[in-house]
Amino acid sequence: MLPRRFPRPVPAGPIEERPYTPNTWWLLIICCALGGVLLGAGFSAFFGRGYVQAREYHLWRWQADTVLNIAFARLGIGPDPTDSAGEPAITNYFRLTSQIRTALESNTPDFALADTLTSERAVYENDVERIIGRWITEATEGVGLKHSLPLFNGVTFTWPPVAFELTSPPRLLVRSDRDEIKRAGDTLLKNDLNLAEIEKIEAQADDDDTVSIVVSIGGLAAYPAIVRDDRSFAALLETASHEWVHHYLAFYPLGLRFGKGSDGTTLNETTAELAGREIAKLISAAHPLELPPGEDGRIAAGPAPTVDFNAEMRKLRIEVDDLLAAGKVEEAESLMEERRRYLVANGIQLRKLNQAYFAFYGSYAGSSQSGSDPIGPQVNRVWELTGDVGTFLRLMREVESTAELNSLVTMLETLPRP
Repeated sequence: MLPRRFPRPVPAGPIEERPYTPNTWWLLIICCALGGVLLGAGFSAFFGRGYVQAREYHLWRWQADTVLNIAFARLGIGPDPTDSAGEPAITNYFRLTSQIRTALESNTPDFALADTLTSERAVYENDVERIIGRWITEATEGVGLKHSLPLFNGVTFTWPPVAFELTSPPRLLVRSDRDEIKRAGDTLLKNDLNLAEIEKIEAQADDDDTVSIVVSIGGLAAYPAIVRDDRSFAALLETASHEWVHHYLAFYPLGLRFGKGSDGTTLNETTAELAGREIAKLISAAHPLELPPGEDGRIAAGPAPTVDFNAEMRKLRIEVDDLLAAGKVEEAESLMEERRRYLVANGIQLRKLNQAYFAFYGSYAGSSQSGSDPIGPQVNRVWELTGDVGTFLRLMREVESTAELNSLVTMLETLPRP
């Protein structure tokens, strides 16, 4: 029997979809968000702090710093560049990003030049955020992801409003059980940690049952979303779209499952990854802006690695899963270290490779680090059977478990194909 939220198969015609109904509790939560900012400040001031806690990143501070800017943007205060004015800002922003990365990632980093270029790039940042935000809004509205105001059916809007900031995201301390690849708690950390601090944090997080790793992230679905400012143009479109999908899903059953068990996180991340990629494709088709190599946010490519990273990681993940399932924890850890050294020797720099590494990157079930997880193929199957971002998200947003995902695929496969 299909879950009650899914539309039942019909002999012909479009899929029946549930109308949007605002969640009263979520609206109350949003109204109380500013109060949470103040409470966070109070707790931070009065509670003791250890080594890791002193290096935590607090989202309430981010909200406090940006809430007025976002409110002004939603009210239309400030310039909203047209494509003709905004595209030169994008061109300049990503050309400068390539130059900054080149200055910092060379054998002799030029920090003075990087600082100068970063200051110059800041001139274009707000225009880039606004025009890409508008493009995401246009793309999502174009596939039917907009709503009517209650009692005012003629007024439609994108919910939540697209909002992101280009900045340096926090780092993330990821923990995993030693005997199973499973996320066992994450902690946001400040983004200016040096290697010694990172290694000390990891050492304190590790014990006989738990291993950890500190990773860099490309974005974070706070509100506004935090999007990494040193990505390429193409990567930024995907990341900003990905984070908006998380905002969208937060008001539906799937989003409410985020962080509640590995299936909930993987379902959310895989859905956002696929939908974000497809929204970025819609934007690129509507606004075909080609930036030259080396001026699109990337630096000139170095020598290509001599091994296939994705193939190596997929094979390793399956082998590690098998060893852990057999209770051979030390053998699994030895194998990961051996493969890490092999990858480094072949041009792929990995500082650390352990269960926590796979637990983090395996949350994106479409990646090579997901091993034999069935969620990725099934989410991709939903996309194959819908082929439209709007329909895909309206169906996936109701999924709360792998069993419901499988039922959704079965239902879609019984519908007549056009």
